Amino acid sequence: MFRASRTIALAALSLALLAVLAACGTDPTPTPVPAPTATPDAMMDGGATAEPAPAPTPTAAMTDGGAAAPAPTATPAPRPTATPIPPAPGFDAEEYFSGKTIKIIVGFSPGGGYDAYSRLLAKGLERLMPGNPRVIVSNLPGGGGLRALQETMRSRPDGLTTHPMANRHPAAEAAGADLDDFDLNTVVMIGTPNFIQTHAALCIRRDLAENWEEMVALGETITFGTSALGGNAIGGQFVEALGAPVKVVLGYEGTADVQAAINRDTLDATDRCDTFFIDPLYPQWYEERKLMPLFYWRTPISQSFLDKMNTGLRSEDVPHIFDVIDANEQQQAAFLLAQNLESMTRMFVLAPGTPDDIVQTWQRVFRQITEDQEFIDSAAALSREINYGDPSILRADIEKASDFTPEACQLFADLYGVPKESRDC
Repeated sequence: MFRASRTIALAALSLALLAVLAACGTDPTPTPVPAPTATPDAMMDGGATAEPAPAPTPTAAMTDGGAAAPAPTATPAPRPTATPIPPAPGFDAEEYFSGKTIKIIVGFSPGGGYDAYSRLLAKGLERLMPGNPRVIVSNLPGGGGLRALQETMRSRPDGLTTHPMANRHPAAEAAGADLDDFDLNTVVMIGTPNFIQTHAALCIRRDLAENWEEMVALGETITFGTSALGGNAIGGQFVEALGAPVKVVLGYEGTADVQAAINRDTLDATDRCDTFFIDPLYPQWYEERKLMPLFYWRTPISQSFLDKMNTGLRSEDVPHIFDVIDANEQQQAAFLLAQNLESMTRMFVLAPGTPDDIVQTWQRVFRQITEDQEFIDSAAALSREINYGDPSILRADIEKASDFTPEACQLFADLYGVPKESRDC
């Protein structure tokens, strides 16, 4: 009941939804005096609470070395030539940032992607931001990144506090939610270093099943974990919403906690299923043959990753998400928009009201950092890919939600946990 063939219409829909996209990593040594990890607040309503687990100590990262083949349902458009951002006229950025301290507030625990990219950016800012300010990274988990986003939005609009935003929050607002201390119309977006073009997948522990059919034949619900609805969990949530025997468990602080639960066999499956999730924390999973892919979305799983995981599969053997679940055109449209938004995650933001000259300096330097070879090499050593993502692409994607039919809007809102009474559908 869960398998349906993709059609030419699906390919056309996917290409249309992706037309605005453009092609345009855990932790390095911490920056000076990082703040301690805070205790998380309660997660979004309706999610089970994850058992606490100490995050494992990261090991040296290993590189993948392979590129994913293009998918007919999610082929990104070629990278456009970006217009250079000129220096703000009459603003002395050197004088302004000299002697200052910039704080990056990360909404997830150490050891995951948000933390890794933030620490990489911190080093780039100390080298390339005029005035060479000091940069510290502070971890403030809670609400799937919402706690740290709200803290940043409440900060002084002086350009000295930034945050890598999880796209579940602007997506929720686009679907009608009203998040405290956050306004999609006033948040200042800088850019993302991580315009994601690699595969996303849901993988199951090999001791339970080796493919989708075997998983369904178990006759029981399998669990996967995340911090809050949206993000990497979109694929698993989508098939759950359409009746598949999978269930998301909320309450984990970040990737390190999710992977620790998989390692303890207290979760059945994980959407953290690529080298940049596995290499830093559990490289032994390759030899253990710990995971098997159930399905992918965005682009097909690279053959190099499948070989590294000792799956015995070819890339074309792993089904696309629309091949394992029956989804109509409107349901597919809702998912593809969510997929596009998650490709633009980790958008760094500043507080509303930050002066234009400071914003322009941030945007210019941020783009410079993502094109800096030392920064790119540092990220590559940690299996982190650098692809600059412009804020205008994210805003254009979010605006698509206004054209949804009620059915697509309801599903999109479900994927991001928007309460029914808050939905604008």
